[in-house]
Amino acid sequence: MTTHSTVHRPRRAPVRSRGFGLVQVLLLISVMAGLSAIGYMQWRERTAVDTSRQERQALSQADKAIVTYATVTGRLPCPDIDRDGVADCGAGNQSGWLPTVTLALAGVDAGVDVGQLRYMVQRQGGDYDLTLLTDSWRPLEYPDAAPWTFFNMRETGAGAYPADILTLTDLCQRLEVGRTTTLTATMARLNATPLRTTAYAIAHPGNGDANGDGNLFDGANAGADPNLMEDPGRRPLLATYNDLVLERSYASLQSAFHCNPLIDSINTVALGHDVSVAVWEMRADNIESATRALIFSTLAAVMTGLEITLAIAEGISDAGNAAAEWVGCVASLGLAVNLCAAAGMHTASAALTAGVIAANGLAVAANAVAAGIAGQALRLADGGVPQAQLCPVMDQAFYDRQKEARDRAVAEVAAAQAALATVDAEIVAKQNELATAIVNRDIAKATLFTVIHAGQRTPTLDGYINALFAATEEWGNASYAYELAQSNMDQATLLVNHWNAEVAKYNNALANNAATIAQLNADILALDVQIAALDPTSVDPLVVKALKDLRDKRSGKAAELALAQNTTNLTAVRDKAVAEQLKAQTALNTATGIRNTANTTFNTEKTEYAAAYATLVNGAARYNLLDASNAVVGSRCTTGCLVGDPAGNNISTAFNNAMTDLFGAGATVSPSTDAKMLKPVKLQKELDVLNRKRDAVLQRLADANNMVAKLPTGTGNAPCNITGPSVEPMTPEQAAAILEQVDRKGGTR
Repeated sequence: MTTHSTVHRPRRAPVRSRGFGLVQVLLLISVMAGLSAIGYMQWRERTAVDTSRQERQALSQADKAIVTYATVTGRLPCPDIDRDGVADCGAGNQSGWLPTVTLALAGVDAGVDVGQLRYMVQRQGGDYDLTLLTDSWRPLEYPDAAPWTFFNMRETGAGAYPADILTLTDLCQRLEVGRTTTLTATMARLNATPLRTTAYAIAHPGNGDANGDGNLFDGANAGADPNLMEDPGRRPLLATYNDLVLERSYASLQSAFHCNPLIDSINTVALGHDVSVAVWEMRADNIESATRALIFSTLAAVMTGLEITLAIAEGISDAGNAAAEWVGCVASLGLAVNLCAAAGMHTASAALTAGVIAANGLAVAANAVAAGIAGQALRLADGGVPQAQLCPVMDQAFYDRQKEARDRAVAEVAAAQAALATVDAEIVAKQNELATAIVNRDIAKATLFTVIHAGQRTPTLDGYINALFAATEEWGNASYAYELAQSNMDQATLLVNHWNAEVAKYNNALANNAATIAQLNADILALDVQIAALDPTSVDPLVVKALKDLRDKRSGKAAELALAQNTTNLTAVRDKAVAEQLKAQTALNTATGIRNTANTTFNTEKTEYAAAYATLVNGAARYNLLDASNAVVGSRCTTGCLVGDPAGNNISTAFNNAMTDLFGAGATVSPSTDAKMLKPVKLQKELDVLNRKRDAVLQRLADANNMVAKLPTGTGNAPCNITGPSVEPMTPEQAAAILEQVDRKGGTR
């Protein structure tokens, strides 16, 4: 056997297996999963952002479509109730779906995905129903009568503004009414805190049913309350709410439609129309006034001259009456109440007459200078008036009456100047009389002290005397204050009675106008018969005066007839009389209160005077005389003399004479105003009245000078040559047509 030996070979090192192991695989899977998760989250985030952008874009598109629709149609669309895209206005609902078909029919592209939007619009309340298009707004105008405000609109009636102009301004007006209307439960409103009203709102349901109730819309948007949507500011909550809401407030829509500039632009044109109407009316008034002036110049000159002469005569008569009555008033120290009251009334009447003459004098002067002023005005206002009408021939009788009026006014100036000189002399005389009375009073007062003192001192009686002096002066002041207050009250009563009669007369003329006119015609006819019965060529003063009086009376009746035949003017005169009646009654009430207060004061002063008088008389019955050291050096008596008193101690006669000289006989209750103590007070009151009279005379003189200045001195017709073109403004119809076109086209641009 062959033996084989074992050969030992070196062992190879173990080789590692290549590729991923389990750990590596798991690690790789984990990394991939993380990347996938990150990618998914990023995708989710981008998707949410894109979705939100799309949702908001859908709301924005829908909002623009609604605003565009309203701009075109002048109203907001109604909601779609049955989801056919057509607005259902007849249902009356405030909320539903966005009416996309209706929007498209109006030429508006609402975009895609807007058919699923809920839509709520303000439809409650006729004045702020935003889905209606009616004549809600009209341009403003300035009225012809109170209240003077621009906020009266052109309504129905003659010259009414067209009611068929239906534009965006009507929607603007409804927005303004809605904006200023208090929130109610029936109005479209938002679920905010607090609740607020809105013009319209649009809701998007989000990307799903957040609260899981089977309705894509959440919260108030679900439609449980058809008048309510959620506040756009509510934050989406994934668990319960993910809707988006876009709101349009009234103010927001007013801004979007530029309501204020739009309305202001039309109202500016409307104001121009008002100005055009006013100018045209002024033109018509100018034509009427100028024509009337020309007619007056040719047909009514004599009558007008007569009326002016009559007015001047009445004014001069009133001034003369006032002068006489002031004399009586001064002489009675104001105690002749009716005289003083009448003096004041006639002075006022004379001044009023002067004002009337001044006003009428302007018209007379315009005609006397030449009818050319009125003719020129008529030519400027109306180019179609013939030359013959522009230059009428004035009746010479007109100038004659005019000259007569001016002559009488000149005479009144002279009379007033004479009256002024007279009253100035009266004032100087009264001042001298007052100075003398003051000296006599002071002497009489000193005499009483001398009788009482007998060369010594009587402090107690001095106090009694001074108290009586003071009480007497207070009595005098209170007496005259009461008399003045009584006079003023009586004068106010006369004025009230006068205006009561005037108002009654005008009311009767208005209530019985036909009868008033008939009576005035009958009166004029009767006066004509009396005038015809007199010889106009007679030089007998009585006949001349009678003829003048009758003609003046006829002129007055003719003026009353002209007023009665124009109820507008008659009503205006009545209304002025009513205003004067109220003023007079107010003045009477005030005067009565002052009189009552003055009466109370006077009664008090009478009591105090009587007490002071009795105190002095009783205190002087028997009294002691004191020397400088207050030692009794003797006595005197009036009614309390004792048996055995020396004869020289009884001063009753001297005392009674001094008291009578100062206070008057029997002055125990009231002093005499003619006695020396009150004589200066009386004269001072008379001087005050004279100064009032002087003021009245100065006014009379000024009024007379005013009459002379206003009345022309012309004596015949002046040359007349009127040429030139007329100037005619834009007619109100043209201005109204421009305004209507501006309104129909949506304002000025």
